Parts: sequence; structure tokens; C-alpha cells
Amino acid sequence: MTQLIDRLVVGAAPIGAALMGAALIATSFAASAAQAAEADFIERFGGAWKGGGVVIRNETAGPTNIRCSLSGEGVENTISIAGKCRAFAIFTRDVRVNVVYEPESGLYRGTYQGSKVGTAVLSGKRSGDTIKFALVWPKDVMGDTEAAMTITNNGAGELRVLVNDKVGAGGPVQPVTDLALIAN
Repeated sequence: MTQLIDRLVVGAAPIGAALMGAALIATSFAASAAQAAEADFIERFGGAWKGGGVVIRNETAGPTNIRCSLSGEGVENTISIAGKCRAFAIFTRDVRVNVVYEPESGLYRGTYQGSKVGTAVLSGKRSGDTIKFALVWPKDVMGDTEAAMTITNNGAGELRVLVNDKVGAGGPVQPVTDLALIAN
């Protein structure tokens, strides 16, 4: 009986090692597939984008229609979008988003420039075609320093940027930027 147990235990070592090896290979393939999916998503941002939408510039102003012309790059783990948005003769604003995907954490982190208060910090996760960011301004905007930004790229040449913020201290959360862009 002892010999049978010894043979089973000794014989189990190669089986255990094989199972462990198979698990490591499966994990490696899953990580590679996830990284490939992120790379495919990131590449969608390359090219020229044009379109428009509305912004609310301050607590007392109503929506202002704007037109934007942006250029994007999606390379490796980085998304960069830059260009200009205009509201007739009212204002012209440089706009820039730079984010990096961190595979270890699954987070996108970076910066957004487009507000007169300076560069905001972004951190968020992707779900499907949308990255949902927490946005932190360097100074008060509409009564606080926090907002939410979503960037949606459906992979069919349509890009949407939405910023939701409280309008006024303790005010309701509503869209303060809503842009729809089309690849050119």
C-alpha cells in the first residue's frame, strides 16, 4: 500500500507541474488578449476629428455652441488629442488630452487642458467603448475642483467628450461640455 501511495504522490508531481504550467500559459494568453484589446481601442483615436457641441463657461452663462478641430494619436499605451475649439468671435481655446493606459492597474491616467483655470488631472477605467474619468481641476470651477469626464469612441469614426459638473456650489450636476466629433 505504501508503494502505491508513493507512486501516486511521485506520479502526481508531473501532473501538478503540468497543470500549473497550463494555468500560467492561460493567464499569459488572457493578459495578452486584454492588452491587445486595449491597443485596438487606443488606436481608434488616431487621425483628424471635427465637430462641435456646447459648453457652459461659468455659473451664470447659458450654453455656448462651439466648433472643434482636433488631431489624435493612439500609440502603444498612449492617447493624445489636441486642437482648437471656437465659439464664433467669443473665444478660441486650445484643447489637449494626454492619457496613458497602465496595464498593471487597468487605469487610464493623464491630463486635460481646455479650461482657463489650467491643467486638470484625469484618472479612470474603460468599459466597452467609454473611458470614465474622475477629473480634478487645479482651482475651483463652478464652485468645486471635481468633475466627471467620459470619452467614448465607438470605433466607427464617432468620438464624444462629455464633462459633467456641479453648476454652482451645491448646484445640480449637469453637462458643462458635450462634444460630438467625426473622424475626417
